[in-house]
Amino acid sequence: MINTPGSASLDEESRRLDAWFLMLGSLSDCLWHTNDMASMLENFCQILVSKAAYLSVEIKLTQQQDSERYYADAGRPVPATAQSVELPIQVAGLCIGSLRLHAEFNLNTDSEAYLLLMRLSNELGKAIEARTETQHQAISPVNLQSRLEILALAVEQSPFSIVITDAQGQLEYCNANFTAMSGFQLEDKLQVPVLWSANDGLDETRRAQFCALRDGEHWQGEILSRRKDNSLCWERQIVSPLCDADGHVTHLVAVKKDISVSKHQLKEVEQALLLREQALVSSSNGIMITRSDESDHSIVYVNPAFVRITGYSAEEAIGREGRFLVRDDLAQPGLAEIRAALRERRAGQALLRNYRKDGSQFWNELHISPVKDASGAITTHFVSVINDVSERVNYQKALEYQATHDSLTGLANRNLLNDRITQAIAWAKRQELTVALLLLDLDHFKLINDGSGHGNGDIVLQEVARRLSLCVRETDTVSRLGGDEFVIVLTDLPDTDDASVIAEKVLNALSKPFEVEGHHMFVTASIGISLYPRDGENGETLLRYADIAMYRVKEHGRNSVRQFIPEMGATAISRLNMEGALRRGLERGEFALHYQPKIDLRSNKIVGAEALIRWHHPQIGLIHPIEFISLAEQTGFILLLGEWVLTEACRQQMAWQQQGLPSLKVAINMSSRQFRQEDLSERIAAIFAGTGADPRNFILELTESMVMQDVDSTLITLRALKNLGVAISLDDFGTGYSSLSYLRKFPIDELKIDKSFINDIHENPDDAAIASAIIAMALSLGLQVVAEGVERKEQADLLIGMRCNQVQGYYFGRPMEAASFAKAVSAQQDAMS
Repeated sequence: MINTPGSASLDEESRRLDAWFLMLGSLSDCLWHTNDMASMLENFCQILVSKAAYLSVEIKLTQQQDSERYYADAGRPVPATAQSVELPIQVAGLCIGSLRLHAEFNLNTDSEAYLLLMRLSNELGKAIEARTETQHQAISPVNLQSRLEILALAVEQSPFSIVITDAQGQLEYCNANFTAMSGFQLEDKLQVPVLWSANDGLDETRRAQFCALRDGEHWQGEILSRRKDNSLCWERQIVSPLCDADGHVTHLVAVKKDISVSKHQLKEVEQALLLREQALVSSSNGIMITRSDESDHSIVYVNPAFVRITGYSAEEAIGREGRFLVRDDLAQPGLAEIRAALRERRAGQALLRNYRKDGSQFWNELHISPVKDASGAITTHFVSVINDVSERVNYQKALEYQATHDSLTGLANRNLLNDRITQAIAWAKRQELTVALLLLDLDHFKLINDGSGHGNGDIVLQEVARRLSLCVRETDTVSRLGGDEFVIVLTDLPDTDDASVIAEKVLNALSKPFEVEGHHMFVTASIGISLYPRDGENGETLLRYADIAMYRVKEHGRNSVRQFIPEMGATAISRLNMEGALRRGLERGEFALHYQPKIDLRSNKIVGAEALIRWHHPQIGLIHPIEFISLAEQTGFILLLGEWVLTEACRQQMAWQQQGLPSLKVAINMSSRQFRQEDLSERIAAIFAGTGADPRNFILELTESMVMQDVDSTLITLRALKNLGVAISLDDFGTGYSSLSYLRKFPIDELKIDKSFINDIHENPDDAAIASAIIAMALSLGLQVVAEGVERKEQADLLIGMRCNQVQGYYFGRPMEAASFAKAVSAQQDAMS
């Protein structure tokens, strides 16, 4: 049985009462029948230790300059939690020494133990006084009378019941406590033998035992006594004989304590403990009780359910630590919580993978709780409840699998696909890698369903799923969107060409015949590819672009692969009511500017940025500018959009300056329709005036084709813009038909070399020669030169050698939101300071 704090306290109280009763008789002999003082004091200490469960007892007597010490202990260290008390020893009203005791039970001043010790201390003083008087002079009748009176008073006021009978057990004396407890008066002495009166068949046996006692012997135990009102009560009783000078027993002295209440309480506690033990045994959950020492959490108890769940017998488990159920499966998040709870001595819970004796795994929903001692201050044990929830966990996993996988093929469904794409993009962003989405549609699959039945069609789909899975790595994802559409997510691609290699591998795998019910069937597929980050930065955009590329494959004969290019999206997007969507988007704040850093090659620092528009459509997602700029040009919406871009860039420039950022030059792309406005300079001047932005911090980018359409008109417009203070940049230089004479005539500040000349300058000598010639020409004309589309270090190194002024491209930084751009500039400033 497992003792509760309440039961432990009650048992301890019962044991102390036993010890105290036995002690009283021994102390009486010690104090009044020991020949010399030293022996009396030594025996007094030893009796309190051996018969009253005190840890140590010390008597110090002080006489003038000398001090005498008498000591006894239980032979073990006194714990820090022990209680102590020190009582004076007085003789004739003077303190002659002290009685000091240590115990593991209550010694507070209101406790029964303390009150008893007070009486013992007084009795000890009287015994010392008696010994002193005996040594120095004979006891006078007056002194003897005084001592007798004091002794009678002590007996009469004792908290215990004291009776004195003749040798046959007939009552001759009883104190007030006995009268109150039993109801008997001294005049009842001839009616009832008060030492044995239960009429339970044992009275004669007890009488014989009591009457057989000899000098120095005691009987102690529990008896059932009958009160005067005929009710029964349990008493703890110590019986000692009184003998005459010849050693004949003349009287019996009994000290009694009513323990009926204690007996009842013990019975209730015993029943409660039995009930709790039966609950532990009957529990369907495994229960394990362990020690709580820092270095010892060994098992001290397991119930039958533990044996049933784990397969380990109680003998095999007790003495081991509970972690043996985890075996080597230590990489479990829940273990950290359990270790912390044990270390911090608190409750804790976790879901763990545990292993039975036969090696099979089960899911354990473990709950642990600390068990405190009676004071509630010290944790002595932990109770662990083991709940086998394998069925529930497996059911949940089955539900999760059904919610995230296609029921026919077992592949990931759309829900899981979206999650995998998000995770793949997040990882690729941190590692600066590429993610590819392959959207695959089976060609003319409807013919298989119509000709062979949907059952055979399902068999083909299952085989397609199997072959696709064999074409990719375990880290990649194959998903069925529904019908005959599949998506493959390729992660951690170092090169964009790897996606096309996998797509060709898929086409080869599908080219082999499918055997269904003895017939060979042939399946081809059209595959569209989109890439992160080149084509988009979220799954929705990438899926849409892969779908556009796949339909372009179908339009050109099927059974092939194509990667998405922005030009593919123009036709698809134009099918929407784009003009209305554009206007609503501007009203609803769906447009935003991203900023791509421009880097000075000599200092390798950010010196400006190009503002690039982005459209976050609430249904479609992120729409690439090439998909809507052309339509905006056609509809004239580009005029509103262009003014919004310049206004937003001015507002952001002012906000950065307020944040303490330097005055960085921001480049703004201008459309041909904007540039042909007769009042263009007035409109731009109004925007600068309205925002407070400095025109000298802005560059307007124009293409070669725009400025060469009407040279005379262009020259007038450019001069008006230059008068505002803005700089002029000729964008995509090299793709148009600029004349060098016009370059000298136009008030141009900057040339931007088109990306097509930069892509292969590190590999193609012709491209490198063209780029070098453009840079040399621009420098000779006193123009700044910017190379765009720099994606490799080798390209940047070549451009430095060609004396190119500035660069921009993915190698130095992608287009980013305004806050991220500001953070990058601030970090640069901090590094310089």
